[in-house]
Amino acid sequence: VSYLYYADRVYQINLAIAGIAVGTVSLPVLSKAFKLKNYSKVSNIQNKAIQLSLLLSIPASTGLIIASEEIVNGLFGYGSFSYSDVKITADALMFFGYGVIAFALVKILSNFYFARDNTKTPFYVSSLIVFLNVIISLGFFNRVGFLIIPIATSVSTWIGVLIFLYLLKKKNYLLLQSKLLYNIFKIFISAIIMSFVLLLALEKYSSYLDYSYAFKSIYLLSIVGFVGIVYLLSCYLLGLLKIKDYKTN
Repeated sequence: VSYLYYADRVYQINLAIAGIAVGTVSLPVLSKAFKLKNYSKVSNIQNKAIQLSLLLSIPASTGLIIASEEIVNGLFGYGSFSYSDVKITADALMFFGYGVIAFALVKILSNFYFARDNTKTPFYVSSLIVFLNVIISLGFFNRVGFLIIPIATSVSTWIGVLIFLYLLKKKNYLLLQSKLLYNIFKIFISAIIMSFVLLLALEKYSSYLDYSYAFKSIYLLSIVGFVGIVYLLSCYLLGLLKIKDYKTN
């Protein structure tokens, strides 16, 4: 339970920024656009919400997967939290990391129904995600152990994303623009560049991120800050950080 708790605290921070914050801001303006039947604006808001969510969640997911051990070690690897505890918690965080993008997208895509005053469909899909999560967890717990819980959480949430996309497309509720796919491709390019720099930094400063090193958290924060700047700079050079692309008015 403790391993899952500590891993959950870390990935929830990323989820709050990439999914919940974007979804909370976009829902009121999206609802207003639907009531005014301004479908051009609806399309713009949908595309901006998805793009911003992916802009934040893709690097977060990549970072959690690549540096899960260093993150857990820097934050919690002290005192009675032993190195073996770090390793096990890092495994849980890594599997949660695979689902960060899906968690964020579920929040965004469900808003496309809420804005139309349709609360039933998101409820049914969310219930199915929970059901699948429980079934997978119970079905494989004896063979995999407690790590099946973050694995099941990520897998079931990705299935939920696919279901949302299918239903939205079927109802013609998803008004995507061609430039969105191009921008998503550029986000992945920036994330790849960031990942490469992160791997190099983790290798170069591995001795300063060791469990026994007293100031490892300072080096961790420095590396995270540096690769964050690299990611944002890459996004800027690729034209992804234009303020007008994320304004809703």
